[in-house]
Formats: sequence, C-alpha cells, structure tokens
Amino acid sequence: MRKISILLIALSVISFACSSQKAATKPSNNIIFDAEAALKQTNEKIEKGYYEEARQALEDIKTKDTSGKYAALSQIRIGDSYFEEGLYEEAAVEYSRFLEIHPYHKYAYYAQYQLAMSHFKQIKTPDISYGVAMKALEEFEKLQVRYPRNPYMDVTESRIKMCRNVLAEYEFYVGQFYFNKGSYTPAIQRFNALIEKYPNSKKESDALFHLGLSYKNIGNKEKALEILNMLIEKYPATKEANEARKLAASLGNEKGK
Repeated sequence: MRKISILLIALSVISFACSSQKAATKPSNNIIFDAEAALKQTNEKIEKGYYEEARQALEDIKTKDTSGKYAALSQIRIGDSYFEEGLYEEAAVEYSRFLEIHPYHKYAYYAQYQLAMSHFKQIKTPDISYGVAMKALEEFEKLQVRYPRNPYMDVTESRIKMCRNVLAEYEFYVGQFYFNKGSYTPAIQRFNALIEKYPNSKKESDALFHLGLSYKNIGNKEKALEILNMLIEKYPATKEANEARKLAASLGNEKGK
C-alpha cells in the first residue's frame, strides 16, 4: 500500500508539472497583433537606418496582419527600406511585386513613382546607363498613363526629359564612335535615330551637324545641305549652326561649279 501511495504521488507530481509546462508554453488567445503599432515601429527603424531589422519586422507584419491593410503597406515599406539604403535594384523588385499584387491600391501611384526612381537613381554616365535610363523612362511614362492624377506630374516631366537626354547622349556617343572611325553609314543611322527618337534633346544640334558631315563624307551633298540648313534654322545661335553655315557655303560653292 505504501509503494502504491508513493507511485500515485509521483504520478500526480509529473502530471502537474506537464500541465504547468503546457500552460506556460501555450500562447494566450487574448493577445491581438497590433499591425498599426508594429508598422510605426518599423518606420522608426528605417529612419534610424536599421534597415535589415525593419525588413524582418515588415515581413512579420505581412504574415500576421489579417486585415490585409497593413500587409500591403508593409510591402511598400520594404521597397522603401532598400531605397533608403541605396539598394535600388532590390527596391525596384519590391515595388514591382507590390504593383503586381495591388495595381489599384490607393498608394499604387507612389509605388510606381518609386519604381521609376529606383531605376533613375542608377543612371551615371550615358555610355554605361542606357539600360537603366530606358527603364526609368518607361516607368515614368507608365506613371503618367496609369495614374494621371498623381502628385508627381511636374517632377516626372523633368525626370522624363533627363532620361531622354541621357538616351540621346548615348546615341550620339555611339554615332560619334562610328564617325571617328570613318564608318559613316552606321554613324548616319545613329544620328538619325537620335533626332527621330529624342527631338529637342541637348545633343540634337550636335547630331545634326555630324549627320550633315557624314552625308558630305559619303558624297551625298544634297542631303548634307538639307541637314545643315535644318540645323541653321532650328538652332541659329549655336556654335554648330555657325560651323554649318561655313560648311553649307562651301558645299554650295562646290555644287555651283
């Protein structure tokens, strides 16, 4: 009897210990995840430069926010954290992901603008930035078409102009490369592409002058004169126009002989 009593006591102690352990590890059903407060905390982390911590917390909000309201905002803020850190390629991926899932969200215009800016921020010199400049231009134009009432319209216009200038400079850079080699036919193709795709760019007057020279160098004097006169008419006060007048006069004299 004494052995049985000791056994029962031992079993009772073990049972109590196990139930206590379960009670201690069992999550309380009364705890409600405050997504709004959590998002506010991540914003503070981003402001302080704790980007990786912020992203981990934002991913947590995406999985725990049952309303979906803060999960969507968290996706944008993940993009923002990369953008603020200067990791623009990663930022572009996150903004694109948001737009794929929430194209009609009230902050979709912001994500679209930030996506364009993520490409724009990667533009450096024209000779190495053609791809990102083209991508930035495409995304800025999407912003104008898809979200015409966005608050970034004025700044977007200036950004588009800058992208076009970079692309025009790249076309001129390649055209001048062929021109300097004496490969005038591919040079003509590049200069024409610049003029057709990016009218009124900073390099247009330069491109017109080199285009006129290229036609002259392949023996097409009539086309050379046409282009040079176009340059003189459109950009009369430029140094290229002054050079074009001299060259046109020379070609006119040759034509008259």
